[in-house]
Amino acid sequence: MSQSIKVGLCQINPILGDFDYNYNKILDSYNEAIKHNCELVVFPEMVVTGYPPQDLLLSDKFIDKNLSTLNDFVKHVSKTCILGFVNRKDGKLFNSAAICRDGKIVKIYNKILLPTYDVFDEDRYFENGSEIGQFDIDVSGKNLNCVIQICEDLWEDDYSRKLSKEIIDLNPDLIVNISSSPYHRNRKNVRKELIANKFADANCPFIYCNLVGGQDELIFDGNSLILNSDMNLIKEGKSFEEDLVIADLSSSPIDEKSEEINGEIYQALCLGIKDYFRKTGHKKAVIGLSGGIDSALVACLAVDALGSENVYLVSMPSRFSSDHSKADAKELAANLNANFETIDIDDLFQKYLDTLDHKFKGMETNVAEENIQSRIRGNILMAFSNKFGCLVLSTGNKTELALGYCTLYGDMSGGLSVIGDLSKTDVYNLSKWKNKNSNNVIPENSITKAPSAELAENQIDPFDYDNISPIVDKIIYNKSFDKDFSDKDGIRKKINQNEFKRRQAAPILRISRKAFGIGRRFPIVNHFHE
Repeated sequence: MSQSIKVGLCQINPILGDFDYNYNKILDSYNEAIKHNCELVVFPEMVVTGYPPQDLLLSDKFIDKNLSTLNDFVKHVSKTCILGFVNRKDGKLFNSAAICRDGKIVKIYNKILLPTYDVFDEDRYFENGSEIGQFDIDVSGKNLNCVIQICEDLWEDDYSRKLSKEIIDLNPDLIVNISSSPYHRNRKNVRKELIANKFADANCPFIYCNLVGGQDELIFDGNSLILNSDMNLIKEGKSFEEDLVIADLSSSPIDEKSEEINGEIYQALCLGIKDYFRKTGHKKAVIGLSGGIDSALVACLAVDALGSENVYLVSMPSRFSSDHSKADAKELAANLNANFETIDIDDLFQKYLDTLDHKFKGMETNVAEENIQSRIRGNILMAFSNKFGCLVLSTGNKTELALGYCTLYGDMSGGLSVIGDLSKTDVYNLSKWKNKNSNNVIPENSITKAPSAELAENQIDPFDYDNISPIVDKIIYNKSFDKDFSDKDGIRKKINQNEFKRRQAAPILRISRKAFGIGRRFPIVNHFHE
């Protein structure tokens, strides 16, 4: 494409259902792009509503408000603008893009490929579009032939209709994709490679505008892209931040920014925490601090996301808590400059034992007594939550959640599960990365000591995490094993049998391709085990 055109990608963070906020955010971003003399301004998929609205789409008033918000914005549009909204036609809903200019909507494109897998269920709400989204832009008296896509239209491999070939056959001057593509590790590189592979023969620039922000479990990373006709990068949006990405399509290529994978994951989780709190109206977090690695990492993430003044760390030792665990918890809290309390639970624990003694008499001590301690701690954290308006952050990791090595109404208590999509191996890697980049804020002992719930004398976790974490991940991701792999420990069965616990867990921030939660749907009553 020889014609020069200045474009602005408005990589913004809407709030789902807050139409006034979204309207102001869209209008301000559009005006800022126009101030920079952009001739084409692009917003993400369903930016008017926020994404994903799920069953809010069953509300007529929700759809009406979305349409009125779009129409109010369009009145202020002069230069061409593309933004995502929910279209209603003949009683049917479409995931759509409006192409606007001169105060009018000049074309509506309805998304053709609707994802219905993993965390997506668009088939539940939307009808498929049928026509390719071809439109023109007038630049200095010359019409440019453009094509608009919406997110999944790019991910066509599992569909019979191959939109990329149809688009290339139209000989476009520019292709635009507006997306709400949630993050998982290495997602940005996967997107860029997909675009380059699909449209290497298009001989025109490609614009990719992605949403940013947290919505329940999902985290949207931004990382919008502008590629030239050779599929080389011209401009790149920020990771996990709002950004106005401006470039002339005739610009020279740039080097891609690189991010160490642990730094990328850490940023993602911080954004997930920050937006969950901001969008639900919470300001303060409370965390049970054991002195172990999991709660230490959650505390670091919470402080970086919310500020140390808004994080309350509570150590709740019992007779089985080691001196080093109590010391490690206190040291971490001091390093983070967070609010810190110690509440000894041993008297409460003994009262439970005394109360139940006549029922448990003559029986061996087992998990029942262990879990009483965990549930006392859960109750104390929930009391802090209720009294001081704090949101409890649960600290279990994915490996533990998979195997059921966690206590309902105990350490599983909480409003948000921060590291529930990190394997135990991930937790260690991320903690070491944090220490390397923050002057060893986590006590070294928390990283090097044998992991333990400390609910019984000399207890350590019953797993070799270096061995079991990769196995758990493979099973969850449904990857194949070496032919000599024997599941002698029944790990698959353990994972399936503990679905009932995970259904009662807090929402889990998603950073992998397959997290526990809305993207993994297994029955609780299940007698089939591979």
